[in-house]
Amino acid sequence: MAVATQPQIDLHDNSLDGARAWFARKGLQRPREGRLLAGVSAGFARRYDVNPLVARLLVILGVVVLTPLVYVAAWVLMPNDPGGAPAAEDST
Repeated sequence: MAVATQPQIDLHDNSLDGARAWFARKGLQRPREGRLLAGVSAGFARRYDVNPLVARLLVILGVVVLTPLVYVAAWVLMPNDPGGAPAAEDST
């Protein structure tokens, strides 16, 4: 009787297979049942034993809070164009 074996994947491999192996080893896998969109929040909820609704709300809250913060940080850190003259405004 032949036993099918999975090929060993290096967890430090800089490829998609290596990243997926790392997530799988940490217990982060998207479930096939009970997921919305892609199931990422459900995977985190299952791994860390959190209610899936709470995990989804935390993801939404994180996106709503972090996106403006990242934009403001880029606004502050990104230098102005060194041209000297401001962009022409359309007078129509």
